[in-house]
Amino acid sequence: MDSERFIPKGAVYFPSRAFNAYQTYRDFRPEEIRRDFGYAEQAGINAIRLFLSYEYWLAFPEQLWEKFDTLLELARQSKIRVMPILFENCGRPSCPENAQNGHPLTAACMQSPGRIVTGDPALWEGPLSFVDAFMKRYAGDDRLLAIEVMNEPNENSGDLPFARRMAQRAFEQKKQIPLTIGCIHLYRNLYFAQWIDVYQFHENFPGSVQEMQAKLMQAAELQRVTGKQVWLTEWQRVRTAGPGWDSPVIPKEDTVPELCSLADAVYGSGIGSFFWSLMLKPAYLPAQRPNGTFNGLFHEDGKVYSLQDYRAVCRRQDAEPAGVLATRPAWFTALLEKSEKER
Repeated sequence: MDSERFIPKGAVYFPSRAFNAYQTYRDFRPEEIRRDFGYAEQAGINAIRLFLSYEYWLAFPEQLWEKFDTLLELARQSKIRVMPILFENCGRPSCPENAQNGHPLTAACMQSPGRIVTGDPALWEGPLSFVDAFMKRYAGDDRLLAIEVMNEPNENSGDLPFARRMAQRAFEQKKQIPLTIGCIHLYRNLYFAQWIDVYQFHENFPGSVQEMQAKLMQAAELQRVTGKQVWLTEWQRVRTAGPGWDSPVIPKEDTVPELCSLADAVYGSGIGSFFWSLMLKPAYLPAQRPNGTFNGLFHEDGKVYSLQDYRAVCRRQDAEPAGVLATRPAWFTALLEKSEKER
């Protein structure tokens, strides 16, 4: 399949109970991955965006590749192509405590490899070795849709030089699989333009459909002018009251999934896309956790949170899921109740 012509209709994927990438591989269960990819195939999803874990590789290098190989084969069986992410700028600092944390109120994503490392070129040997090990194994693996070198590097966090060096190193070993960077804004792709084949942008919580449509039009024009595909690799829902970053109080109705508010605009644009997220779970980012945000499409048992969301993703108004359950995941509610009792 030619990646240059393939338009992803994708979702971001973590197993339901994994709060970060390290936990994805620590608790890796092939039967769970097979089940979840079956849900994705049922909804017409043809691509998955997911994180690798540099920290897990440092501790268990061969196990990471064995588990990732298993995941790729399960994706292939469900006719899904995979876009792995090597490094992560977002989240709490990289440390064993944050990697292992499963507390319902404090567990969240983790920087990988972390600002201490990304800010000091003298400490880049380990990450460069990770890029080398990955590219040696997967640079020509056609089960991959693309290789995302890093998620959301930016000027404020000071990791653009790190991301540029990692992208250059990946480019030096590139085969036919496209390279990309998870940029929040379209202009940031210019920092990496000489090394990447696909441009990205993120728009999780636009204030209106019209705001999203304007961004999609810009992306389509950039795609036309540059000849490179442009993908919207994170989107969730409209929030008219504002995106809610670091806000402990937002309208309750804004804390729940509503993919249907943006699906027509996204899918009608002709731009490849990935929504957040395939599985229903608490918000990934610490900045969205205080207000109780959760997101996703499927419960673990195959029921969906929203029939409207499911039909919007399927692009069929007669699509029928296994069931509808408009509540938070039961396992997360149980963790919260346990936490309250232990206080």
